[in-house]
Amino acid sequence: MTVALVAARIEMRRLSRSGLLIGLVLVFAFFGLSGPVLAAHLPDMLRAAAGTEQLTISATRATPEDGIALFTQSAMQLGLVFAVATAVTALGWDARPGSSIFYRTRVRSLAAFALPRLAVVCLSVSASYLVGLLLAAVTTAATIGPLALGAVVRVGFASCLYLVMAMSVGHLVMTSSRRTASALAMSTVVMLVLPLLNSVGAAGWAPTALLTAARSDAGSIVIPAIIAALTTVVCVVVANEVCRRQGLRRDA
Repeated sequence: MTVALVAARIEMRRLSRSGLLIGLVLVFAFFGLSGPVLAAHLPDMLRAAAGTEQLTISATRATPEDGIALFTQSAMQLGLVFAVATAVTALGWDARPGSSIFYRTRVRSLAAFALPRLAVVCLSVSASYLVGLLLAAVTTAATIGPLALGAVVRVGFASCLYLVMAMSVGHLVMTSSRRTASALAMSTVVMLVLPLLNSVGAAGWAPTALLTAARSDAGSIVIPAIIAALTTVVCVVVANEVCRRQGLRRDA
């Protein structure tokens, strides 16, 4: 068995045994169940919150797109941070004595196992998100109304692509700094700054436009999807080159 396959297998065990995989599924599943319900009852909640004759709140009936949009908005807050943190900690080769000894006795640089571990994390996070999206679609159909299959597919593709891009950014930061705390902080700052592009006239092409796929048509997310894919490729390629120049410290 090659080092890449072994690295992927070890990463899968890390996710399952540490509870990270279950945590990812539970986070996205929670928002998948709660998002559409909140969207359906939000007008009633706002009217009840007013409760006075001086203040009148008018809210329209929620649409199926509102249910999926609220799920995406909620999931891309806590879920996005959780996903990036999972990608960053995937390169903590010294986190466990067993994996530390394994890598130091079989590889000379980080490149041999960095990409396989990122791939496992991306697949796990994407699968967890899709579970939440499926629950959101079912809950939306039950509480608001039926949702078009094309909208579900579009939201799933756009959101998974954005998650993978965010994790690739965290992967690059971690391979460059090799410090978990600083990598988490820098990655979080980047993820917080990206939405600001929408306020400077970049909403048409910025990758954050993928997060509005629930209320957009397929054509409007093509350019953001291409930019997100290119960003992912650049981050992975640069991170791989950085890894090739870095060796494992044998005296650590």
